[in-house]
Amino acid sequence: MPPRVFTEEEREKLRISMLEQAIPLLEEYGLVHMSVDKITKKVGIGKSTFYNFFSSKEEYVSYALEYNRKKVLDELDKKFPPGKKMKPAEVFQMWFTTLLSSNSIYKKFSAEDERAIYEADKARGKEVSLARETYVAKRLMVHMEGVREDLDVALLANYIKLIVLAYENSYMFHESAMERMQDELKIRLIDLIFEEDAKAELIEMLKAAELNKESEKK
Repeated sequence: MPPRVFTEEEREKLRISMLEQAIPLLEEYGLVHMSVDKITKKVGIGKSTFYNFFSSKEEYVSYALEYNRKKVLDELDKKFPPGKKMKPAEVFQMWFTTLLSSNSIYKKFSAEDERAIYEADKARGKEVSLARETYVAKRLMVHMEGVREDLDVALLANYIKLIVLAYENSYMFHESAMERMQDELKIRLIDLIFEEDAKAELIEMLKAAELNKESEKK
């Protein structure tokens, strides 16, 4: 039987269907245990069809992470039209809590996985770029109140990557200090992003959460 020929519309629908399954697959298996067989089984396609779209599982994940990033940014644009912005506390709950969560998807990645995705990005012309990260930061920050005018995007991006790398290499860190380190990183991210007046409410919220944790321990 000759291979099926997809129309452009069918190809795009199938591509999106494949990309939509990437995060659930990563959550279930992580990159190291994800395979093309598992991807095709999840989507309901053959391996030859997969390779019509992607050269490897690493390239697939590279495209999927980019797709999901764009999806989040587009949803923010819809939810917060011009003139409507999130307060720092709302930003923290939506973004930082997810990033620093014990269920973070990045806990499923290893340093080797990260390198493989980096190489896949590089192969398709998506190397680490301050211009690209500045664009993403601006898309996010336009929806936030109280953002610093002198925001250092490169430093912010490096701190976020540091958090991710800490998850991926957690065996190197003292477990007893991981939670305290996360708290320190939260404060540093807040300092980097928000003006003093804007972050006051958020700092109070974090202090209250810390007091609650202390009381629960007692």
